[in-house]
Amino acid sequence: MQRMRGGFGMKKGSFAGIVAGITCCLAVAGWAAGEAPASAAAVKTGAGLSEHVLTASRQGWKYQYGAYGQLIGGVRRTDCSGLIKSYLWWTGPKTNPNPRLMSVAGSSTGMLRSASVKGNINLSKTSSLPRVQGLILYSPGHVGVYVGGNVAVDNRCTGQNIKVQPVFGGRYRWQKWFKLPQLRYPGTGFVTCNGGQYYYENGQYVAGTTKSVGGTVYKFDASGRLTSGSVPASARAASAAAGVYRRVLQVGLRGGDVLALQRKLTGLHFMTADNCTGYYGPITKAAVLNYQRKKGLSATGIADLKTLSSLGL
Repeated sequence: MQRMRGGFGMKKGSFAGIVAGITCCLAVAGWAAGEAPASAAAVKTGAGLSEHVLTASRQGWKYQYGAYGQLIGGVRRTDCSGLIKSYLWWTGPKTNPNPRLMSVAGSSTGMLRSASVKGNINLSKTSSLPRVQGLILYSPGHVGVYVGGNVAVDNRCTGQNIKVQPVFGGRYRWQKWFKLPQLRYPGTGFVTCNGGQYYYENGQYVAGTTKSVGGTVYKFDASGRLTSGSVPASARAASAAAGVYRRVLQVGLRGGDVLALQRKLTGLHFMTADNCTGYYGPITKAAVLNYQRKKGLSATGIADLKTLSSLGL
């Protein structure tokens, strides 16, 4: 992943204000105590995961080892990886998450191993963490979620429950970040997250700058939130049409994007139509690998964003 320079520009004491702002925006957006943090049918995105975990924190979810968002004693409970799974498996505000909805690694270490896009965090260098909402944060035996603006959310342990704390300058020492394969992350375009508007460019949101997009100048604060200039509906529609949300495709994933990849590879004679199932298995991996070799791309069998762009996807 290409990393963009520039820190978070946070002053001492400003973290609480950022968290309060995020929580306030969620309330304005209509997140009431009894509502669902996530939509059961929606495409799963990094921004969606960010909103989900912040809402879980505000609703007072508790820690319980092995849980993934079940209602137990009138309160939803998860462990660290279960907080993430609760978003992937969400079925509604009155029901328990359904593990059959999506396959995902069971443990924090398994999640890290499943990721093809990952990196190390240097806690003395803010640029070591990409500006991407919904990245998974990792330390041995534990995972959390990066919601942007130097804010991490994790369900830590019994008695502590969900914590919302800074990554840099915080008490917890996160060591790695990665993109969860089951989520889609933005490429370039406007994204709505946590009640605010952000502009992603080459996979990261811009922050602490002004940006001209389509002839209009926008201003973004240090956390990446749009502070000056309203995003017209036409610009949001154009971003959606351009496919702002894309995910790296690899073995084990299912979905319409996998099917689109298979059909494209079939049209280029790298695989046959009878294998266009929407499931990324060994046959699709072999087809991607052959395509990458022919095009001089990094030959991994994983359809990364460069490979997808080369295919026009």
